[in-house]
Parts: sequence; structure tokens; C-alpha cells
Amino acid sequence: MVNKFTKIFKPIIFILVCLLIFPAGLLFAGLNTPVDDFSFLPDSSFTETPDTTMQTDTIIVDTLPEKSSQAIDMPVYYIAKDSNINLIQDELLLLYKDAEIKYDDIQLNADFIKVNMKTRDVIAYGMQDSLGNVTGKPIFVQGDETFEADTIRYNFNSKKGIIKNVTSEFDGAYLHGGKTKRHTDGSIHMINGKFTTCDLDHPHFYFKLTKAKVIPDDKVVSGPAFLVVEDIPTPLGIPFGFFPNKKGATSGVIIPEYGEEINRGFFLRNGGYYWAINDYLDLLLTGDIYSKGSWGAGISSNYRVRYKMNGNLSFVYNKNVLGYAGFENYQKNQLYKFKWVHKQDPKAHPSMDFSASVNMSSSAYDKFNSYNANNYLSNTKQSSVNFSKFWPGTPFSFNMSLQHSQNNRDSTVTMTLPNIDFSMSRIYPLKRKTASGKERFYEKIGVSYNMQAMNRVKTREDSIFNLEFQDFDNGIKHSVSISTNMKLLNYITVSPYFNYTERWYAKSLDITYQDSAFNDVDSTFGTPVETNVYGFNRMWDYKTGASLSTKIYGMFDFRTNYLKAVRHVITPSVNMTYYPDFSAERFKYYADYISDIYYDEMTGQYDTISSAFSSITRRLLNRNRQYDTISKTYSRYRDGAYGSAPENGAGALRFNLTNNLEAKVASAKDTTGELKKIKILESLSFNTSYNIMLDSLNWSPVGMTGRTSIGKLNLNFNAQFDPYTFNVDSLGNGRRINELQFNKNGKLARITRADVKASIRFSADGVGGVDKNADQFLYGYPHAYVDFSVPWSLNLSYSFNYTKIYDTPNTTQTFEFSGDVNLTKKWKVSVSSGYDFVNKQLTYTNIEIHRDLHCWEMSLAFVPFGTHQFYSFQINVKSSLLQDLKLQRKQNWNDNY
Repeated sequence: MVNKFTKIFKPIIFILVCLLIFPAGLLFAGLNTPVDDFSFLPDSSFTETPDTTMQTDTIIVDTLPEKSSQAIDMPVYYIAKDSNINLIQDELLLLYKDAEIKYDDIQLNADFIKVNMKTRDVIAYGMQDSLGNVTGKPIFVQGDETFEADTIRYNFNSKKGIIKNVTSEFDGAYLHGGKTKRHTDGSIHMINGKFTTCDLDHPHFYFKLTKAKVIPDDKVVSGPAFLVVEDIPTPLGIPFGFFPNKKGATSGVIIPEYGEEINRGFFLRNGGYYWAINDYLDLLLTGDIYSKGSWGAGISSNYRVRYKMNGNLSFVYNKNVLGYAGFENYQKNQLYKFKWVHKQDPKAHPSMDFSASVNMSSSAYDKFNSYNANNYLSNTKQSSVNFSKFWPGTPFSFNMSLQHSQNNRDSTVTMTLPNIDFSMSRIYPLKRKTASGKERFYEKIGVSYNMQAMNRVKTREDSIFNLEFQDFDNGIKHSVSISTNMKLLNYITVSPYFNYTERWYAKSLDITYQDSAFNDVDSTFGTPVETNVYGFNRMWDYKTGASLSTKIYGMFDFRTNYLKAVRHVITPSVNMTYYPDFSAERFKYYADYISDIYYDEMTGQYDTISSAFSSITRRLLNRNRQYDTISKTYSRYRDGAYGSAPENGAGALRFNLTNNLEAKVASAKDTTGELKKIKILESLSFNTSYNIMLDSLNWSPVGMTGRTSIGKLNLNFNAQFDPYTFNVDSLGNGRRINELQFNKNGKLARITRADVKASIRFSADGVGGVDKNADQFLYGYPHAYVDFSVPWSLNLSYSFNYTKIYDTPNTTQTFEFSGDVNLTKKWKVSVSSGYDFVNKQLTYTNIEIHRDLHCWEMSLAFVPFGTHQFYSFQINVKSSLLQDLKLQRKQNWNDNY
């Protein structure tokens, strides 16, 4: 276990790093500048009741007169809500109640301001009310700098000031100064100061600074300082402090996270250096080291050019050594992760765009090196790099992309390098340039064109760098579409079309049959031998047809207090499609090869001999002469990127029927009588097709899809019905046969697939949105920003899936839930889990407890069971400025392997 003293004295690491990087002499330079006398106090005469014989006004706006050689180089504007008093002989100006003075970029507000026009000194402080409370304390503003104090004394000529009990804020940090002197260059010296990220006047915690110097837009350097929590000094101290006070990014050392894992040992993780190169580019270098030999290194960079582009790149390499050599659990691996996100500003090139979203890694990376449960539970990763271009005023557009997909379960990777698309949107070549009279039917004839090119490969992760050109499937596809539409009987829309497709490939497939050799000792059946034949290959096909569609409306009125009417919308459509049998010999797209088959006595049918048959089974088939050969048809472009021309031909009629059901109801809360529309059934569709060119199995399965909402409940369902029966051979292989279910058992069809998913969300009314500054609270796994403005929420989801293609049914049924509740305004509990009814066990379960401690926060997260079991407890400062000020204890899920 990690030594507890190591956790307590983590800031010592920061001190040592500071001592190595910053020479103490440089840090202490200028800290010993004496602070001017702070003994001045407001004269009692300042609070005397104003002499009514003097010049007073309720609201005065004026400028100071210019006097002598010490005159200010520009006018000073002042205003007072209550009164102002000009003591002409003493050259004094007294301003009372909500007084304000403006000079150049300086603004001073206070309940009392005294101006000495001779010396150009200004003194400001608050006034006591009848209850003894001080109100209207001075607020000094210059440029982006703002601070509040008990008393301010400032000279317009020298631009120096003396400040008592000042509070200033910069980038989420607050600096409280006891006695402070402001110099001409804007730098500040102070003694007895406090540095904190708590926004209260009396902060919950702070670093007590004995003395410090604030350099505007640069840094805060302090002498000895120690941490104070709830006014209790702690033994955590530093000999000097260095706090960045710069706008924008600042270069610096990243303090590593430390801890212990069972498999990899003690670690220092995510430590390194951040380099703010300029306003457009930065660089982060990080590293991990473990006591048992594991290590890792990472590099990432963000870039941004306003009105042009922005993005980030990151690459991480990890070498994991788990356990000890010689033990059963010892293993070593080398893993990587690469991410790239790039976005182009639309203003940069309105007609051209380049974007990237790359997320690729070793298949086992998330298992051993990710600390985000969502990454670990995801089995796939997708990547794409896209370039697109269109030519304004023309129908042409171009798109090129590089795509990547990987499956972490079986380590397979699919890459498309590249995918090219050139299109011409629909044009009307027969349309008259100058239309007159009614539009002719031929003017609606439109033509469109599309060209696609692809180079794709599917391989395993460990074979990527061993690929050759022959391993890729590539091709080019041209598509031309001619279509139009017209009205039939005013209510039916008829849309005839003709599509022509041509494919170009650089290789074709040739399958030959190797003769069998039969004897009593061994039996080796004939084997089809596949050979790629390289050369230019052209394949074309066409398809023609027409679709008819219309809408039928039905309205039903009801004379009830609540339900007023129901409307039913039916959208029937019929699509007729024809294309010839492109597997015919004249096209030369398909060929035949010989395959061995055997006679199955149980089914009375022949079936293909499987390569999985044992040699004994093969010899028995040979001796009993229960084998034969058969001619099989294959496509010579089976492995082409865009497939083959369709075989068997089609003269198909596809039917589709879509239903929509809505109701109009009266609202009980609305006294205006306005009716409210609600959806009873958002969509319910049925579809099937009939192919007149087939000699059997003419009907396709009937598909049904539907969705609706019942209050807050969202319901989605779909199913598939097969009108034909089936047969299953002795090997368990099933196939449809040309016999209708109705003729066999009187049923219209059998269910082959059904899915139902229902989800509902409950939450408190009037919840707020996500804080736009939430990013500063994110520290990585497993903690995230918690929105306490949502009192409670609950998400429920149920899914049911049933499949029975032939004899064997398969069912999955799960219930998932997640939610959170505020036990108090500062306590929140979040839970996500589910139940698998088939396996009778809980699914991935995560429980989190959060406590808002104002400027601090506490969180506890754990997965109580499963291979992903872990826990994490952390108390930390909210502000990212002091994100390393935390106490943490956790056990990673990596230790479960």
C-alpha cells in the first residue's frame, strides 16, 4: 500500500520541482521592497456633517480644474449621488454616497472619496450605516484589473497607491492582501496575504503568504507560505510560492499522479511538461513509470487558427509488465493509442471542407491503460478523414475519405484507403430556358450521375504492416439515374426510373476443381482452388421500374369533453422493379465449378461435404459410394469492392403500407378552448415483395416496424414474418422450402424475428442546463462534472429480442436503469445498472456519491462486482488552478486481470 505520509506530503514533490527549476534568488528578488507607511487613517473631519453653506448637489458630474505644474494631463470626471463639497481654499473635493471618479482607464467607486487637487492624492473608503456595518467599500478598476479594499489611497501623477485589506480576482483565483503597495508599473507588494480559489470573503482555505509580489499578467511570487483550512494552520508549508497569473496558456511542469496497483506496482503517472508555444499551438509531454517495469509516454498538441481551423493530436505508447517473471500471471505487452480531431471553420473555405476524427489503438489498450469505463465497454472504434468540395453554381461535388474500423474483441481491422465520390446532382436537360405556358411532362425528366472509387482491406491488427496490394479489394463504380414523376388521377404520384450501373475491377476470381483421390486408407475429396486473375474487368447492369404512392385520410369526430377527433393517415405505395438475370452465360459475370456432395439418408437430400468431416466419415462415404459431384455457380467478381451484378433476375412488386394515428383533445388547463394534438401511433409500417421471375419462394418475408410515445414512454418495435416453411438437415443446416405455412398448419406466417424496446425518463421540473464552465471541473476517470441543479432524474429502459430463423430460438431480454438524486443541496447519489433475464445476473453496475464542499468536492465511485470491479475516493479543490491539491485513494480494474 502507498505510505499514508506520501499522500499527506505530496506538495513536497511540487516544492522540490520548483527548487530545481526556479532559482530562489530570482523568486525572492523584489520581495523585500519596503511597503509605505500604512498608519494613515481617514481624518475625523471627513465624516463630519457637510456644511450646508458650502456648494452641495444631489447628483454632480464635473471635472477637476487644472492647477499648477502638477496638473493632470487629462480631465478627471467625478459624480456623487448624495453630495459633493468643494473646499476651495484647501483645494479639497469631498464626494459622498455612491461616488465615482474616472481618469483615463482608471475608475474608482466608494461611498466616500476625498480628492486633494494640489497633491493629486485620492483617498477612498466605505461608510458605516446606522447598524455599524461598513458599506460602499472602494472598488478600483484599471483595464482588466479589478479589486476591492477597505481603504485606497492613490496618486494620479505618480500612479502609486496604498491599499488596506485588498481582495483581487484573476482567472478563478483570489488574492487577499493585508497591507499592500501598488507601484507605477502596476506591480503590487503585500504582506500578510492570502491566496485561494474560494470566492468567499472569509475563504474556507487559503495559502497564508508572509509576503508576496504580484506582477500583472505574469505571476505571483511569495515568500514562505503554509496551507490554512477552516482557519486551522496545517503543517503543509512551502519556503516560497510561484503562482501563474497570465492570461491564456502558461508553460509549466505537470505534477504526476501517484499511487499503487497490484499488477504494476507503485507508480507516478501523467507527469510531464506543458509548453504554450504561442497563441495558436501548444504541446504536452507526459510519462508514466511503474515500480515493476511498466512505463508509458505520450505527446499531445492543440492547435487553433481563428476563422480557419482547430483541432488536437495525441499519441500514447505504453509498455506493460504485469506481475513477476516466472509466475502464472506474468505478461508483457506493448500498446498504443492515436487520436486526431480536426475541424475547419466554415468561413475559411465556404465551398471546401476538411475534417478528421481518428480514434485508433491496440485492441487491448482500453483494457490495460484506459481509466474510462465507457471506453473499456465499447468494442469498436471508428475513424474517418474527409475532404469535400463543391462548385457553386454547378451540380458537381467531390468527396474523398479515409476510413478505419476495428473490433477490439477479435482484433480485426477494416480500412478504406481511400473512398472517393464524385457526383452530379439531378439536372433537367429538357427543361426550357424560358418557360411559357404549362410545364410539359418531359421537362420533369431528371438525370443524375455518381462515381465511386474504393480501395478496402480487412485484416488483423498484427498484420497491418505486412499488407500487399493484392490483399486489397478495390474498384470503381459509375451510376446514372434517369427519373421523373407525374400525377395520375390527381391523387396518385407515379415515379418511373431507369438506373444504369457499371463496375470496374482490377481482378477477377477463377475457381477450378482438384480431382479426388479415393482409396481405403484415406479419402481426400476434391477441393475447389481459388485463383485471382489480374487485369481490367468491366461489368454493367441496369434496373428499371416505377413507384406509385398516395395518401388516404380518415377523420373520426367524437362528442366527448376530452376526445374531440381522431385522424388516420394511410400511405400505401407499390414499387415495380425489373432487371434480367445477369448470371446468364451471355454476360460472362458468373461461372461454374465442381463440388463434392453426399447423400443424407435422414433428409433424403444431397448436401455439400464439409471440410470439417473426419477422415473416418470421408472413408465411409467413399466405401458406401454415398458421394457425388455437383456444379456450383459463383461470381467472378465476388470479392469486388462493389459486389456483382444481381443474379436470378427480378420482376418484383414491393408493397409498403404506413399508418399514422393522431388525436385532438381538449386541455383541462387551457380555458381558451384551443385543442391539443397528441400522437397515438407515430408510425406503423408493413412491407413485403413478390418476385414473378422466381420459380419458387416468390414472396419475401413480411416486415413490420412501428414507434409511438405514450406520455413520456417511448416505444419502438419491429418484427419479421415468413410465409414459407423450412427444412433442417442432419447437420442442423436449415433452408426455406416452397411450401406456404397456411397449407401446412393453417397459419399465415411464422415469426422469425421480433424486437421491442421501451424507454422512459423522469426528472424534476425546472432543471437547469449544464454549466458552461463545467470543463474546469473535469479531472478524468472516474470523476466528472456533477450538476446539482437537477434534484433527481431516473432513466428506465427495457429491450426484448427474439429470433427463430429455423428450429432453434434465441432470446435476449435486459432491463437497464440509471438515475441520480440530491439527498440534500450538497449530496448527490448516482446509480446505473441493469438485469439480464436470460443469464439471470446484473449487468455492469456503477455507483457514485458526490458531496459539494463549495470550493472543494468529495466523490466516491465504485463498481461492486464483475471483471470491471474498482473503487475510487477523492477529495479535491474544484478549481483546475489547484487541481493537484487533493487526497485520493483508488483501486483500478486492471488489478482484476
